Amino acid sequence: MRTTIDIPDPLMKKAKMKAVEKGITLKEFFTQLLEKELQSGQASQEPAPWKKLKGKGSASTIKPEESAFDDYSGPDWNHAVQANEPDS
Repeated sequence: MRTTIDIPDPLMKKAKMKAVEKGITLKEFFTQLLEKELQSGQASQEPAPWKKLKGKGSASTIKPEESAFDDYSGPDWNHAVQANEPDS
């Protein structure tokens, strides 16, 4: 089966170099990578790293001026951002 995908130039260059190092074609290289990924089942069985931190601390005591965000003024620093927030 043929398909077309866009791969960033630097990544494609690395892939070509790796295929040459292995002495295989680029098609074989990508096929091996896909087979390996698909054989492993789901991408990861581990929970997301940040979920391990639940209950391990709190930012409620941090003052806005102590945060790493420039000009941070509290939780609603940008109320217009709705990414990944449930509709209410």
